[in-house]
Amino acid sequence: MNLFKDFEIRRVATSNAQINLRVGGNGPPLLLIHGYPQTHYCWHAVAPRLAENFSVITPDLRGYGGSSKPPDNAAHTVYSKRTMAQDLSEVMTLLGHQIFQVVGHDRGARVGYRLALDSPERVKRFCSLDVVPTCNMWETIDKTRALGAFHWSFLAQPAPIPERMISAEADSFHTHLMQSWAKLGFQFDQDALAIYLEAMRNPQTIAASCGDYRAGASVDDAQDLDDRLNGRKIACPILFLWGGARGFGGPLKMDTNKGLRGREPLDIWRGWCDGDVTGGPIDCGHFLPEEAPEEVLSHLYHFLSAEHP
Repeated sequence: MNLFKDFEIRRVATSNAQINLRVGGNGPPLLLIHGYPQTHYCWHAVAPRLAENFSVITPDLRGYGGSSKPPDNAAHTVYSKRTMAQDLSEVMTLLGHQIFQVVGHDRGARVGYRLALDSPERVKRFCSLDVVPTCNMWETIDKTRALGAFHWSFLAQPAPIPERMISAEADSFHTHLMQSWAKLGFQFDQDALAIYLEAMRNPQTIAASCGDYRAGASVDDAQDLDDRLNGRKIACPILFLWGGARGFGGPLKMDTNKGLRGREPLDIWRGWCDGDVTGGPIDCGHFLPEEAPEEVLSHLYHFLSAEHP
C-alpha cells in the first residue's frame, strides 16, 4: 500500500551520502525528519495532509531506509548529528530551498536542533517531537530512565557486540522497542510496521543505528556541551510536543507537567533558545505522528503558519 499518495520518490547525492526521500505538495518548504527505529514512513499519517499547504520533504537519514549506509569511524563522526544535519542542509539546497521549517521526531529531532544551531540563517522554525537535547538526557539518567531507555547505552557499546545480538532477533528486538514506547493498546499501521522491520533487518542499518547511538554517547554530547558552555542557542521559535503516556523518551513515564528532575519540559528547551518556546503533552506514547496525528497536525498548522517576532 502506498501511504504517500502523490509524493515523488527522489534520491539526492550530497557531498558524502546518497539520501533517499519523498517530496510532495506546494507551499513553504517543510523538512520532516524521522527517528529510530523507523524510516521516513513514520510521517505517513501527517505528511499528505501537510502537503496541502507546504512543500514537504521526508528524507531517510543516512544509515536508515533507502539512504546510503557508510561504515562508522573511530570518532563516530560519520553518524554524528552534525554530519546528518549537513546531509540535509545540502539536500535542501539542492532542492532549491534556502530557508525552511523543520519538524523532527526522536533522532530526527536531534538532527533538527543541530541543524538549527549550525545553520541558524536557514531554519525558520523548529518542532521537536518527544526529544530534549542529548546532553540533558545523559545528565538525568537514573534507574528508571536507564531501564526505560536501555537502548541508549546498549547500542553505544563497542562493535560488534550489539550488532550481533540485534541481528540474531532483529524483528523481535525492534518490535519490542516500538510496542514498549507506544501508548498501551496502540497498533501501528501494519504496512508501515512491515516497512520499518524490513529496513531494520539490514545488517548495514543495524550497524549504522549503533553508530548513531555511539555518536550520541560521544561526539553529539560533547558538541552539545560545547554549545551550552559557549552560550550558543537556537535563534528560531521552537514547538516542543511530548507523549504524556509513555512518551518523552519512551516508557520512562514522567509527570506530564514536569520534566527532567522536576524541571518543566518547556523550560529545558527555553534554556537552549533565544526565541519563543511553546508546546505541551499529548495523550499518547513516543510515536506522536502515528499515535496522535490529528493533535500533531493541529499544533503544527498553528505553529508553522504563525507570525513570530
